[in-house]
Amino acid sequence: MKISNRLKLIASFVDDDSKVIDVGCDHALLDIFLVLNKKNIKAIASDINPHSLQMARRNIDKYGVAKSIVLSLGDGLEKMPDDIDTIVMSGMGGNTIIDILENSKDMLLSIKTIVVSPHNSLYDVRRYVNKIGYYIDDEEMIYDQGKYYTVIKFQRGQKNYSDEQLFFGPILLMKRNSIFCRYCSELLQKDEILLKTIPQSSSERDRLQKEIEKLRTI
Repeated sequence: MKISNRLKLIASFVDDDSKVIDVGCDHALLDIFLVLNKKNIKAIASDINPHSLQMARRNIDKYGVAKSIVLSLGDGLEKMPDDIDTIVMSGMGGNTIIDILENSKDMLLSIKTIVVSPHNSLYDVRRYVNKIGYYIDDEEMIYDQGKYYTVIKFQRGQKNYSDEQLFFGPILLMKRNSIFCRYCSELLQKDEILLKTIPQSSSERDRLQKEIEKLRTI
């Protein structure tokens, strides 16, 4: 089956033999791909949108994977079974991801892996998920269909990170692949142009100057 490179990257961060809940599954393409390409995957495809789940059902039936994927209509992790060990969240803002986890902190004891691909607020996501007891096991940035995407894999455990590592990503900083360096270069150029338009007294100017200083180190 054909899926985007972003979804393939997310799938690569899910371990074999995982019991997965895909929050905001849309049409369940990721879940189907996982079942077809990984070993012994059981998945719950969850979404708040009934229409998305209708389309997901059609796709699941088309690929004959109904025995391995359960559809769930709900908000966040409110209907997550006790045996789930992996949470996947993509296609949403970083603050939404944080809110979903914060609202279900008492349900995370059995979760060993969290895979996320936030649209924004990567620093906040890294800091929050680290604070609730997970370390960054892997992360990757890709350029897909005209946009940059970062996928982060958290594992249960604890590591301490610097402010710079939380901003850029400790694994991304270590790898420093061409896509990551190009993204930082483009972001630096945009920030420097934007800085010229912001009044001296603005608090946003201070934030932007700090970001520019970080980007100049890459």
